[in-house]
Amino acid sequence: MPERRSPPTERVTQVLNLLAEHPTEPLTLARIAQRLGISKPTCLGILTTLTETGFAHRTRDKAYRLGPALGRIGRVAEDGRAPLDALMPHLHALHRRLGLSCLLTTMSDDEIVVVGRAGAIRAGASRDLVGERFPAVPPLGLTELLWSGDQVLRDWLARTPLVPVTARRSVLNGVVQDARSRGYLVEHLTDGTPAARNEVLANLITSGMADTVIETLRGYLPEADWSEFADPPTPGPRDIATIHAPVHDRHGAQRYSIAVVASRRRVSPHTYDTWMRTTTQTAQDATKAINGWNPWHP
Repeated sequence: MPERRSPPTERVTQVLNLLAEHPTEPLTLARIAQRLGISKPTCLGILTTLTETGFAHRTRDKAYRLGPALGRIGRVAEDGRAPLDALMPHLHALHRRLGLSCLLTTMSDDEIVVVGRAGAIRAGASRDLVGERFPAVPPLGLTELLWSGDQVLRDWLARTPLVPVTARRSVLNGVVQDARSRGYLVEHLTDGTPAARNEVLANLITSGMADTVIETLRGYLPEADWSEFADPPTPGPRDIATIHAPVHDRHGAQRYSIAVVASRRRVSPHTYDTWMRTTTQTAQDATKAINGWNPWHP
């Protein structure tokens, strides 16, 4: 079908965009009409309707600025699909570059929610993961909250943990400071397991088994000591479970977390460096895509 355009709609969007370019400087009817090449009667009709519906505000000096209704729409767009539409191309590009599965997670009502995926998490696996929710209770949730600020982390640590936390707070503080300075967090494979400790715990919690069974099995899981996030004592190949990097919103808050699911042993230093640089660069590009900024790396 031939492309159809709406000149009246274009004029409305032109008025809104012009007002958005002057957030602290209300514009008069005459100035708006002159800047946009619209007749004063037409411009007045647009502004009157925008004012009545809350999309514009008329000051006592008979000038105009953006109205409160746009703030509501902006918040809905920020919390809805609009950011995901901007972020998912970056997640898929990361998957293609590394050849590894990638997840996009966020926090909602004290739960970790998987909102995006690129690539199968396991060969032959049919589990989608998108839409699944996990409790943000220690040790789960660190990667979604690490770049949110110290008070957020303290509140998270105050929750009753899913498994005993045995390490001193200073150990976690060291992990947090290193990750914030680097822009990423690496979770290593430990104890000869093919999956990350937290992945095993998350799968158990959401398995659908009876609570009594889950409670019993949790007693067999290792205590949380944050050792999976510590760098190996000597340089050389690494056993990488997952790589995490934050995506920040326009307020500087951590909004999403990108997770690269590697589950690879004996990763060479060169490959490791490539994975880290590519993941952090993707997180930075994704942050820019939603007009965000990283307070830890301004």
